[in-house]
Amino acid sequence: MKRGTYVEKLPFKGELKVTNESWEISYYFSGPDLRYNGTFVSIPGNRVQNYVEAFRENWKEYCKLKESLPEGGEYRKIGKLNMTINIGSFCEGVCLRSYHMAISNEKTLNSVIESYEYAIERAPIIQEFLKSV
Repeated sequence: MKRGTYVEKLPFKGELKVTNESWEISYYFSGPDLRYNGTFVSIPGNRVQNYVEAFRENWKEYCKLKESLPEGGEYRKIGKLNMTINIGSFCEGVCLRSYHMAISNEKTLNSVIESYEYAIERAPIIQEFLKSV
């Protein structure tokens, strides 16, 4: 059996990385400037559906908080799966990690979820192919 990793850019940011044993969605977020190192984030394939659900739940929480908090204030909260919910500050919205990949509208939320659902469908197909070569 040949060893290797199949890598494919996802429709909305990130990469799908597949081996015949596992798969993941991975990201590299560069630092705000050259003084800072970048950040790698990997989501194992067996957890991707959990992230879809967490994005939905954290989005609902973000919308609820945005409506209830006074304008002009700032609020930050750690949501499901260690995602960050930011209101009135840098990187407003639901962030995958810290301030990375801020989602502040439903169109972006849906794009991320569709990208994850694509990966969930695509990864097993690629794994079957990798096992056959």
